Amino acid sequence: MSPELVLPEHHGRGIGAALIREGLSRLRSQNAAGCCLVGHPDYYGRFGFENVRGLRVEGISPDVFFALSFDGFMPQGNVSFHEAFRATGDG
Repeated sequence: MSPELVLPEHHGRGIGAALIREGLSRLRSQNAAGCCLVGHPDYYGRFGFENVRGLRVEGISPDVFFALSFDGFMPQGNVSFHEAFRATGDG
């Protein structure tokens, strides 16, 4: 799933939730086993995401790292994201 962003003036209209649901639907249609993300704890739980003990990303607080299993199996270990997600704003 790619990052999603809704401009503040459009918050509360269900746009973000629709983007999340569509992204998860596309992952499932590609037979993905699940999804990991970094996000706000109060937001992603409603989609079934949870903090998973034993699944981590170096340099990311476990409080904001979430996973959702599509097949009932939750892997353990270190997760790495594609380099494109390491945007620094430097250029």
